[in-house]
Amino acid sequence: MKKLMLVVFAGMSLVWLSGCGGSEAGKLIGTWKVEKVETDFDESRVTPEMLSQVVEMQKQTHFRILNDSAMVIISNLDTHEAQWKLNPEDKIITYFFSGMEGVPNELGKVSGNQIISESKTAMGMMTITYTKE
Repeated sequence: MKKLMLVVFAGMSLVWLSGCGGSEAGKLIGTWKVEKVETDFDESRVTPEMLSQVVEMQKQTHFRILNDSAMVIISNLDTHEAQWKLNPEDKIITYFFSGMEGVPNELGKVSGNQIISESKTAMGMMTITYTKE
């Protein structure tokens, strides 16, 4: 289960590092929370209880974009500071932690007023939709 959480978190991280574009990045400043979690898991590998636990864990993670380069990720009462970028071409947000600039993590793709994160896990696909408060 910890591996799944790490994979999901790493997938979300990759989206945040792609680039940053002036006023467009400014629109992202604020607190983003999970609106919905969709899963397409292999039912032979996941029990309903496990699926419910994965979804609930994702709903506990949110992030706050502080300015055009800094963000805070809040997960299970732990906070992690990171740097982020928005790629103006593909609208993908990536982020990285201090000292790990060479290891970008994808957070998701900006789509209108949402950020959509798609992750492929050992159990199947997961799509997390974030909206700004």
